[in-house]
Amino acid sequence: MNNQKSYPLHTYFIYILIIITCSLIILRILLYFVDISAWIKETKDIDFKILLEGMDNGLNNFYDPVEISDWPPYYLYFWYFLFFPIYILPFIVGVYLWDILRLILSIVIIKESPKLFKEKKDLLIFYILGTIGYSIDAYYHNVNFLIAFFLFMSYYYLEKDKKWNAGILFVLATFKITAILFLPLLLIIKKVKLKDLLYFLIPFALMFIPYIIFPDYFFQMVNNWGHSDTEIKGLLIIDSILWKALQPSHLMFIGLLLIIFIENIKDEKRKSVYRTIFVSIITVYYVYLTIIVYVIPVVLA
Repeated sequence: MNNQKSYPLHTYFIYILIIITCSLIILRILLYFVDISAWIKETKDIDFKILLEGMDNGLNNFYDPVEISDWPPYYLYFWYFLFFPIYILPFIVGVYLWDILRLILSIVIIKESPKLFKEKKDLLIFYILGTIGYSIDAYYHNVNFLIAFFLFMSYYYLEKDKKWNAGILFVLATFKITAILFLPLLLIIKKVKLKDLLYFLIPFALMFIPYIIFPDYFFQMVNNWGHSDTEIKGLLIIDSILWKALQPSHLMFIGLLLIIFIENIKDEKRKSVYRTIFVSIITVYYVYLTIIVYVIPVVLA
């Protein structure tokens, strides 16, 4: 009698996320007692600290520069309210709750994905890209898991024809404006018609009202979007700006957009071609970005 257990693909990746999370929590604890590396001590949880310092500015001065970062804040203003419950907690509590929240929401995405996406090969690519993004997001303690979760749930409700739910969740993801790529994707794969965009654009317009009332607030945000870090020098003039918009931790929701696109191609031959092209582009681009952001500065130093 064969007693060997057979686990579905997503189960293995859930275990991997748990291991990554526990390992990085242990690393954080070790840093309190052991000088492992000056670079690790400086960079571990740095994005979380930047977010907290940005919150210190208050809502009125939300887009003012923060001392800890060369980049001025650039999220949409409602991020202040999304992050506020974590902000008011002591750092030692909030930092671990953020770990737990990231793990729980990412597990939800992985566990529910097979219900939306049926091709095992696409799921594997999605899980691999998501895991890479998760690892980096968890190390720096960033927010990309929230974007991935909101967009995933938006697509989930869209599939159930609950368009208002989908629209509201989409808007919540746009605190980082790159999430707006979700809408043209839905149009390309014909998941929504032009008239259906109202379910997404009306909540977004309502969320945008403060920028109309306070236009200077809006222009300050847009100006921050165009900020360029002079320390990042690549082959392209806009490499610095692209790095902020398409960091490796963003692979969590970039992988989601990719699998949504691929899974909605009916022709298997076209699907295979697009899969190869986009995975190759993503791989080459992120290897390139990693070289100019991490490898070259270290060598020059």
